[in-house]
Amino acid sequence: MAANNYRTATEKTTHYNMHSLFGWSQSEPTLRATRMATGERSIVVTRSTFPGSGKYGGHWLGDNASVWPHVHKSIIGMLEFGLFGIPYIGADICGFFDNTTEPLCRRWMQLGAFYPYSRNHNGIAYRPQDPAAFGDQFALDSKAVLLVRYTLLPYLYTLFYYAHTEGSTVVRPVMHEFVKDSSTYGIDRQFLWGAALHISPVLDEGATTVDVYFPDCRWYDYYTGVERSTSDRGKTRTLDAPLNHIPLHVRGGYIIPTQTPDNSTVFSRLLPMGLIVALDDEYTASGSLFWDDGDSIDTIENGQYYLASYAATKNGVQSSTNSNHESVDSLVMDNILVYGLDNVNRVVYKNQDHTNWEIGRASCRERV
Repeated sequence: MAANNYRTATEKTTHYNMHSLFGWSQSEPTLRATRMATGERSIVVTRSTFPGSGKYGGHWLGDNASVWPHVHKSIIGMLEFGLFGIPYIGADICGFFDNTTEPLCRRWMQLGAFYPYSRNHNGIAYRPQDPAAFGDQFALDSKAVLLVRYTLLPYLYTLFYYAHTEGSTVVRPVMHEFVKDSSTYGIDRQFLWGAALHISPVLDEGATTVDVYFPDCRWYDYYTGVERSTSDRGKTRTLDAPLNHIPLHVRGGYIIPTQTPDNSTVFSRLLPMGLIVALDDEYTASGSLFWDDGDSIDTIENGQYYLASYAATKNGVQSSTNSNHESVDSLVMDNILVYGLDNVNRVVYKNQDHTNWEIGRASCRERV
């Protein structure tokens, strides 16, 4: 940019006053043009942003490098941009500059699966770093964590609904949910999706364990439904994290919508839905699901969406519809996982005894 620039059609001002507005001023017309060209919603991802840019586009954290400290720093940047009102945020997974390594890229793929904007990307002069470049097992392990992401896309989509309508964060620091717990104030190696999903990536070279702080509430292992001991509350625990594993925990008191994953959202959007019901100390939980057709522009403003609220007690799970839309007419609620019940003797669905359910060590699984 020149030292002096046009602030309006006729009035000039200094580069200093305009610099941060350059990317902002490009995002809105770019989004508008792509919508006009396709007749459908579009997306803009820009590196140059300013407060207010989040209304029109997402952001990536710029040209990082394939070094371990940048894995950790990406979490800090992601949390900051959530506060800036730009929730669609991520870093170049496995690093942009330099040649990555298999161990670094493996751990970064695990973390990057939980960036709202999840993209493996590097410079043209460096070695390939897509999952297949490191062999079959690496590709399978990367696929497994990405399928977790796809399973949780209904929850992520719902979080973006609330970011759009209420200005809330999608990815948030632990301290934002536990403001009275001073032990959470310095945590930047763990983070949350919304209020309910706790993510604890491995960020150090060669590590096969990770130190995780558990605030004072019920926590359940995402993969197994097993509840953490009450002695873990308000404590830091060292968890096993083998090379193919990222620790994930569901917070008691919340209901997370899920969907059977597939190899793209075109197909996964057609597959059965589910709920993870994680009960708190009072044996209650709540959550919601936002859904639309995935393509139309301004579905919220035009009332063309589905919004359901869920509430659970130890006696059952109930749903209510706040806004209905045909986009969910073909979807099926296939299974409900309930974490935190002491025992289950009977399951009733729509006032009829339901027999297709099972109980394990930590959860009750029901097909509906």
